[in-house]
Amino acid sequence: MFYPNLNKGIRLLLLTYTVQYFLFTQELVGQEGVVFENPYKKTEPAKEDKSFTLYFSKQSSKIAKADLVRLQSFADFLNQNRNYEVYIQAHANEGKNAKDDLVMSEKRSLEVERFFLIHFVEPIQIRRLFYGNSKLTNKTKEHQALNRRVEIKIQQIP
Repeated sequence: MFYPNLNKGIRLLLLTYTVQYFLFTQELVGQEGVVFENPYKKTEPAKEDKSFTLYFSKQSSKIAKADLVRLQSFADFLNQNRNYEVYIQAHANEGKNAKDDLVMSEKRSLEVERFFLIHFVEPIQIRRLFYGNSKLTNKTKEHQALNRRVEIKIQQIP
């Protein structure tokens, strides 16, 4: 505001402003699947991966909670794209005999297949394979956890 007629011919200019403080009670997290490379460019969602690997605990066929979100995104993709199929390739290395490893890899593949069926993926879109300990990535004892896995691959139906 400007006051032209003040005593002693002094002009006074008053500026008013407000300061706003925001208190965030939650941690700021970027949106998943969005690329933030250049701040002046329009952001785009990251492209969908066509493969994913799940890792399991020893003697377990239970899917980890951290992997459920990723599996859900694959199920959503398969529901929207009926011309794709999923290959579930299960492996096991429990350190016992080959028969027990084959049974454990079958249980893991069944668990992943059950997840997809519960989430409305058509049975004709699911291909389930289980190998036991026949296709190990690493045969050392330190890397046995990497061999307790299910590889999920999505391919377009020819």
